[in-house]
Amino acid sequence: MPLLWLLRIIKEQENTGSLLELHKTVYKLQNERGFKFGYDFVRYSFGPYSKDLENDLMLLAQVGLVVIESRERGTHVRLSNKGLALLSSLDSSRTNTTK
Repeated sequence: MPLLWLLRIIKEQENTGSLLELHKTVYKLQNERGFKFGYDFVRYSFGPYSKDLENDLMLLAQVGLVVIESRERGTHVRLSNKGLALLSSLDSSRTNTTK
């Protein structure tokens, strides 16, 4: 389940989408709002960092659900078309089961 939540967070941050912001968002959701992602974070010079989160992002990239791009202003993460289709499919199936 954490990977599906991670996809949803990435989609919500599609305009900012920086890797740094993603780490900060997941950290805040987990440590300030009580979400149970299971990531361990360490203090890093730019903010909280989780090697486990980074590994999950690499896994999502390997299976083609996210795209990780190096840009002039840092590394950005966005959903691929495959990732968008998966979330859309999950959302429509959830809508259909609640009717």
